Amino acid sequence: MNRWLWIIPASLIFAGWQWFAAEEEVSLRAEDLSHQRTVINKTQENAVETLVNPEPLTIKVVLKQNYLDGVTETINKEETIWSMVDFWSTYEGWSIESQELDQIVFKRQVEDISPLTKQQGYFGLTEDGELAVFEGAPSQGKVIESFKPIPIEPLESKRKSELIDGIKIKDASHFEQVVKQYAGEEQPL
Repeated sequence: MNRWLWIIPASLIFAGWQWFAAEEEVSLRAEDLSHQRTVINKTQENAVETLVNPEPLTIKVVLKQNYLDGVTETINKEETIWSMVDFWSTYEGWSIESQELDQIVFKRQVEDISPLTKQQGYFGLTEDGELAVFEGAPSQGKVIESFKPIPIEPLESKRKSELIDGIKIKDASHFEQVVKQYAGEEQPL
């Protein structure tokens, strides 16, 4: 019975306290709670620098393609990089020749003759007697690539006249065949 004398008044006090608290409409603000901290006072020196650039990176890209005929084709372009993974996958199969902060130079060996040689390439002899690839006919074209000197005397007259007039380069296999033939290896033209 003694217990009931303590339980009943304690219950009434608790119920009254809840009832009064429910009538007051107090909205809490951030300043009312001491464990809240403000972000406004955060200084720049407390900030951690990130390695991720918020803007895309713009870089100069130089592409060098080396062909069988000695021609090096160079393409310069500016590229905007949003994702490094995408950038590197674009140049898969290329090797890096040089890399700087704002420029990267890629190179690759192409197992074909250059588009220039396919269109206008001729084999012929230079004034020094070297086998050379000419842009246009040997009599009026400029030398693209020259090879080792060829002794002209042992050549048949037909072969001499072919080289003087110029041998039109058809494709990569024809190019290699002519180089091997005139370099001393016996292969029919």
